[in-house]
Amino acid sequence: MLRSTLAAALILWAGAVQALPVEPLPVPAGGEQFWGLGSTGINCYRAPCPWRGVFRMNPDGTRDRPLSGHDMTELPLLEADKADRTRIEGAFASGGCVVAEGHFEGETLVVARIAGECHHWAPRQPAE
Repeated sequence: MLRSTLAAALILWAGAVQALPVEPLPVPAGGEQFWGLGSTGINCYRAPCPWRGVFRMNPDGTRDRPLSGHDMTELPLLEADKADRTRIEGAFASGGCVVAEGHFEGETLVVARIAGECHHWAPRQPAE
């Protein structure tokens, strides 16, 4: 009896989770792109390895290759307001990752805003 009740509850819960709407990824402003700054999600057995870096976030949630093939120990030059800079530097230093909307001017990343955390930007499956 208990097993069947648990099984039914699990089936109902799984159905409810699947029914939740998927939140669409934001769209960058004209001329801007989304950039991941911090942990790349790439794990290697030996160096060089881009554990940490800067990479473009695509509209479907996928990530491009990091700009450097090596672990970036420092951020690129940033032009950002104080709060955004602090959040980016904190995430980069602690092994986290944030998504910034912005563009590069030469070697400087000009940040318009922080769009969220990288782990919230999972690739979306195409609609069936």
